[in-house]
Amino acid sequence: MTLFVRVFLALVALGAVATAAAWLTETPGAVTLAWRDWRVDTSVAMLVLFVALLFLSGAGVYWLLRLFLRAPRAMMENRAARRRENGYLALTRGMVAVAAGDAAEARRQARRASEVLGRPPGALLIGAQAAQMEGRSDVARKFYEAMLDTRETELLGLRGLLTLAEQAGDDAAAMDLAEKARGLNPRAPWALTRLFQLQIKDRRWEDAEATLRDAMAAEAVSAAEGRPRDAALLVQLSLMAERAGNRRLALERARTAQKTAPAFLPATLQLVALLHADGKNRAARKAAEQAWQAEPHPDLARLYLQVEGGVDPTRRLKAAEALAALAPTARETRLAMARALLDARLWGQARNHLVTGGGDDPDAAFCRLFAELEQAENGDAALARDWLSRASEAPREPAWLCSNCSATAQEWSALCGHCGAFETLRWTTPPRVMPHSEATQRGEAVDAVSSGDPAPAAAEVTAAASALEAPRA
Repeated sequence: MTLFVRVFLALVALGAVATAAAWLTETPGAVTLAWRDWRVDTSVAMLVLFVALLFLSGAGVYWLLRLFLRAPRAMMENRAARRRENGYLALTRGMVAVAAGDAAEARRQARRASEVLGRPPGALLIGAQAAQMEGRSDVARKFYEAMLDTRETELLGLRGLLTLAEQAGDDAAAMDLAEKARGLNPRAPWALTRLFQLQIKDRRWEDAEATLRDAMAAEAVSAAEGRPRDAALLVQLSLMAERAGNRRLALERARTAQKTAPAFLPATLQLVALLHADGKNRAARKAAEQAWQAEPHPDLARLYLQVEGGVDPTRRLKAAEALAALAPTARETRLAMARALLDARLWGQARNHLVTGGGDDPDAAFCRLFAELEQAENGDAALARDWLSRASEAPREPAWLCSNCSATAQEWSALCGHCGAFETLRWTTPPRVMPHSEATQRGEAVDAVSSGDPAPAAAEVTAAASALEAPRA
């Protein structure tokens, strides 16, 4: 009710009382009360005033009596409220101590909160975290297990026990706890993501794929992050089905993976390979051409040449020319054309593509093809060896690089073979690691130039130029 309404109602009530009082005053009338030897003669207005005062006095006596009777209970309630306030203050201080890393203070405040509030869930959690900070996992486990007895804290207890199991390396127990947590709350984000990670670690690909879909439905994982992961799982399942001889299921999963994440290159590679194996070359060619326009890849070129050219060098060259028309300036196009021209024994054209594609500082893949060209065209084994030696020091060619540990792999897989991380392999050029001796020499050359002494710098430049020119002789 607004202030304006309250003021209006008060004015109306005051006006009504004033009107009644004026009416009683102006209206004549007498009242006689006789009781035993008592006789009272008065006016109607005085009788109404007496009754009103009597009512107010009775109300005041009732209020005082009620206040007196409720005093002990009110005191107890106030005392309980102060205790609750002190208990919640202890919980707050305990959480601050946990955040500050003060395990002893956190444990003390948790004990005080339990004494005042009767072991509330917050005190159990603070006690468990304090025990974990002190490295007492057995004590923390007891706190988390105590949380399982209450419906409201059961999920929190499961999460704590799951963390302890993971820290202890007990993946079986962690998996069981994650399953229980998902059963208790199927949309809990942490339960879905932790269960997914454990299933990946245990190579339970089908279960992990189902869990990932549940996590995406619960918005625990965004669509942008979840679709590539789902496609990676489907490709892995397709590879497993292919190895088991179930080509139909493998093709179905590869198609689903490619639809889930059209830009996911491993899905397209697997789909093209399976379509070609089933004799569906038209569909394989279409899928390869679409992927080549988006992201040229050597495995894609290899599959495309198999689909379109088979083993015939002339047909393979025509297939390479078709790819070149889709992405004429791409590095992989130059390599594919050079490879096809070498197979067709067209040495001059192959050299032109290698020179154009490799530039002044060709990477290892171009160097190897240069070595093959020199051996095949001129029979110059010495120059071929020079090119192979140069390939070991040339810029690295693109490879599947793990974004987690930076290890490289020749083929894509769902898990990094070095660190075991899931869906971290990306097709990119690995960073070039300069040998320490070379870095030292280059540093000395830079220092010489900056200090004004041209002799060491000139010697360094001359040596570098000789290294570059020697393979071209």
